[in-house]
Amino acid sequence: MSRHTRCTTVAVLAGLVGFALVATNVVARAQGRAPEAIVDRLVAATCDKRVVMLGELPSHGEAHAFDVKSRIVDRLVATCGFTAVLFEAPVYDFVGLARAIEARTATPAQVDEAIGRFWWTRELAPWRRSLFEAAAARRLTLGGLDDQVSVTSRYARATLPDLVASALPEARAAECRQVVDRHLRWTYDATHAFDEAAKQRLQDCSRTAADGAATRASSDASDRAMLDSFARYAARQRADGTPGRDASMFRTLQWYLDRLPADSRVVVWTATVHAAKQRGTWPEMPLGALAAERWGDRVASIGFTAATGSTAMAGRPARPLAAMPAGSLEATATRDTAWALLDAGALRGLGQVPSRLLGGVRSATWADAFDAVVVIGEEVAPTFDPWP
Repeated sequence: MSRHTRCTTVAVLAGLVGFALVATNVVARAQGRAPEAIVDRLVAATCDKRVVMLGELPSHGEAHAFDVKSRIVDRLVATCGFTAVLFEAPVYDFVGLARAIEARTATPAQVDEAIGRFWWTRELAPWRRSLFEAAAARRLTLGGLDDQVSVTSRYARATLPDLVASALPEARAAECRQVVDRHLRWTYDATHAFDEAAKQRLQDCSRTAADGAATRASSDASDRAMLDSFARYAARQRADGTPGRDASMFRTLQWYLDRLPADSRVVVWTATVHAAKQRGTWPEMPLGALAAERWGDRVASIGFTAATGSTAMAGRPARPLAAMPAGSLEATATRDTAWALLDAGALRGLGQVPSRLLGGVRSATWADAFDAVVVIGEEVAPTFDPWP
């Protein structure tokens, strides 16, 4: 997610490293929903985990994957006691949502804005409304892991400039309020370019504010989290070796789990590339790998991919997904079926094969990165509701 764009009866299955799924050969037409057996088996295999990562292609625009993921979330919440859903979306507007829920002023639109344009689809509209109702009734915690600010982040744009200013000495407050406001509203021009000097000012303002708030016991915990998150984002605008976005999302995941009741269990809705439990050729350690280091086999990572079809990101026109070649994970898994669920054993049996699980096609032993992969024979682009 870039700055301008702004992751039947259930039978418990046993297998490799304590987590196994039975591969399925249920045939379903590509335009139909995933067979309920796929959802059943994924829920059974993840029901006792603490963190369940549900991925999707990095294009963030596949309606079948969205549908399967939403059904898994519903079942994990309803039957397995999961109490939080955390999105690969900015943390700030979820803080605003939580505050509005506490004040009994929350609206469904706030959930939509917090989740963001990637999942502002017509197909997910009833599900987003059900999330709002559960959160408003305090049955479910909704949160965001990202430090970036998206185009729908109204609360962030309205709150962060004053929040940064309030944590600074009076001599710097006005300047830094303007620096942050200009960045969040992207009002740079020829006179005020987003050059290295502007990046340095943004970094200095945000980090000084975050550090100042951290030393004041009277400051609000959510305000401190937002300031520190934004400071991490600002630091990353400069190519100075600052820890990456996945590391930042992991810190926010830890923050949520520290605040939730002990042993709370969460679903993380993210991209497959962030859900991976092994770095591979990715330039930084993925969120899933960091979570697995911290919580071990209580973390499950489910990848999603497609052999062919179409995708559409954040309201943009649909575009085709190039058909995967023979011998790829996707082509092999869907040779005789429109849907496939590959457990760790099936993935390991494939050996090192090419796949688009991480975006670009690359070869890997995918059992090293995922506990299971859902393979969709033919994806379809979602329909996006208008953004006001």
